[in-house]
Amino acid sequence: MEPIIFEGKVFQLLGCVFYGDPFHSAEEWSYENEIGKLWERYIELSMRKYPLLLRKISVDSYIGYELHLEPNEYEETKKYYVMVGTEVNNIEEIPLEMFIKILPKTTYINFTTTIETKFEIGGYIYKQWIPENSYEQAFPYVIQGYDGRRYKGLDDPKSEIDWYIPVKKIIKKKIRTI
Repeated sequence: MEPIIFEGKVFQLLGCVFYGDPFHSAEEWSYENEIGKLWERYIELSMRKYPLLLRKISVDSYIGYELHLEPNEYEETKKYYVMVGTEVNNIEEIPLEMFIKILPKTTYINFTTTIETKFEIGGYIYKQWIPENSYEQAFPYVIQGYDGRRYKGLDDPKSEIDWYIPVKKIIKKKIRTI
């Protein structure tokens, strides 16, 4: 699993937001937890109320994104922000029920897992690939991409999920010897 590196990428996401513990009502990777409910709300708005607008401003209307952003107090509270939506190229018109998040321009490593291999993110990518390639996480968030052409639902173990992790190169200081 070799990631693709995107340098200087800016994500502009439009969607719905949740703050809290998204797994207090149901386990991870479930349609019944708060993230599943957030996707339901976003899909309802995007398909029924704003389909023309979203088709016009979306970068790719087949791809949905899920942003997990850890605030400073995350370690104490275990609460964080989740945003689901689409990447947009125009933010002049925003539906009232939705929010825009413009993420910092940074380098991203992008890799794909399946539903059955989704936990490799913590093992291989964070513990092995990032440090071995002299990177560190640049910001406290991760983005999941769900391409409707490759993602077929949580029940299909072959469904693919794209991961985007913001990284920066570790600058190694040269030690001067005398």
